[in-house]
Amino acid sequence: MGAMRTVPALFLARCDRDPETDALFVPEAGEVFGAGRPVAEPRGWRALNLRESLAVTAGLAARLAALGVEDGVPVGILARSSYAWVAVDLAVLGLGGITVGLYPTLTGEQVAWQLRHAGARVLVVEDAAQAGKVLPLLEPGEPVRHVVSLRPAPGAEWGGRPVPLLRPAAAEPAAYRGRAAALRPEQPATIVYTSGTTGPPKGAVLTHANFVDVVRASADVFPTRPGDRSVVFLPLAHSLQRFAVYRGLAEQVQGWFAPSIDALPGVLRDARPDVLVTVPRMLEKVRAAVEARAASRGPAAARVLDVAIRVGRRAAARERAGRRLPPTLALARRLADRAVLRKVRAGLGGNLRVVISGGAPLSVEVAEWFEAVGIHVCEGWGLTETCAPATLNPESARRLGTVGPPLPGVELRLADDGEVLVRGPGVFAGYHADPEATAAALDAEGFFRTGDLGVLDEAGYLRITGRKKEIIVTAGGKNIAPANIEKALEGGPVEQAMVVGDARPYLVALVVPSSEAGREPAAAVARRVAAVNARLAPFETVKRFALLDRPFSVEGGELTPTLKLRRSVVAERHAALIEALYAGGGHAPEA
Repeated sequence: MGAMRTVPALFLARCDRDPETDALFVPEAGEVFGAGRPVAEPRGWRALNLRESLAVTAGLAARLAALGVEDGVPVGILARSSYAWVAVDLAVLGLGGITVGLYPTLTGEQVAWQLRHAGARVLVVEDAAQAGKVLPLLEPGEPVRHVVSLRPAPGAEWGGRPVPLLRPAAAEPAAYRGRAAALRPEQPATIVYTSGTTGPPKGAVLTHANFVDVVRASADVFPTRPGDRSVVFLPLAHSLQRFAVYRGLAEQVQGWFAPSIDALPGVLRDARPDVLVTVPRMLEKVRAAVEARAASRGPAAARVLDVAIRVGRRAAARERAGRRLPPTLALARRLADRAVLRKVRAGLGGNLRVVISGGAPLSVEVAEWFEAVGIHVCEGWGLTETCAPATLNPESARRLGTVGPPLPGVELRLADDGEVLVRGPGVFAGYHADPEATAAALDAEGFFRTGDLGVLDEAGYLRITGRKKEIIVTAGGKNIAPANIEKALEGGPVEQAMVVGDARPYLVALVVPSSEAGREPAAAVARRVAAVNARLAPFETVKRFALLDRPFSVEGGELTPTLKLRRSVVAERHAALIEALYAGGGHAPEA
């Protein structure tokens, strides 16, 4: 069993079971290795079966071995998510190397720091643009010795020579299998750098056993169906998408690779996914787009959508509780589905059965909206250091507003202050080259201090209530979790929100209005804030708010690559506006 507890072993076992099964679909225009065969429908895609994928992976492993990749050698990948990224990753892992995923949205300085910290000896870049931002900040051999590119990189040089293309050598599956068979489960598979909302990022070391054990534990809780389709679009530099890809490779799941986030709507229509691993921000965007389209068609269309969603929400709530629908509600839902809801699902491919949400808190309101549409929502929870999911809602027993019970083999404890502590097979090996941080993160019994605050319900389902380090302590001594309030505010006329109030007498908010806010966004947002305030304790209410003219973004530096708020950055950039709010400026909620 030990030999099977490595990522390449999962991949090879699937190759042996289904060598001729088409398992991977890549955009024809963007496939850099020219692998696979064009498919007749949908047009513009290439299909790879497992035999072809193994040939690509083994060929890349031969090329990388010639560059010195072997046991314990870190390899940086600075590229967007794609099949090429996955193939390089599997090649590196099969040689015993360590993949260091680098977000393409990072600055050159940030990439150079992570490469040095990880000790990466080989760097794989996407193209000339990615090479150009980081190579001038590095000297050959410190530590990077070789740089190769997935796409042509005109003008990019390393060590006085043009950066060469990385292409598979002649396939050597037997050699790849031999190297992979020598891997040990406890070997490091990857170093994943934390988002660094405060201070420099830390490199979490995840082993082969971490990934394989979490893949197997999640399969026990949430089984897929043979032939299920999914879409790969989240950053592969993060553990959530990497875990999802490894799980798909181990099962009879088709993976479709989106060339970019902007292309995702079209990919969903082409791929017609059954299951989608995503983050709350994407779900919020889908809902906002549907509501905006309805609003653009006039008040009548917006009302029809609203009525259909309300009917769907009532029906879905009864079904989750195991209760039969009354005949009148069953009829109303059939009519709502025929008129509206199935059209919404069609925009997502038409087959989407369930979304698995992770990476950040998901508001109950958004989850209920998707359930109303007819798509199940299973929220999970975990961190980079837990190798993605540590808890997950089973599809057949999901509880909205919770992140589910712990996966098999995972132990949860709540500290005296409510911090969630985790011990289990997915908990990381430690922080790379940082024994002090590792010691601070793990207690004497091996429980990881997650920094998240939570409560457990009577059935053992976990509900995350906030982030320990992000807790606002008001001037009156009240402890408030801002994320919960922000998620409640977001929706309708509010696209994004950040709550402020540390050491202040009350809370204020910076709000990015959505298209639904209309011609008088302040008034629409004021009504939204008032409605949320009505559900909160007095000390949690937002007393004043200001509207921002552009959304928080990764490119702008306000969001991490995993779409978490960089609170200190936002607060610093809008310091004058925040002070004005406390001086009586901005807007007040509707009385």
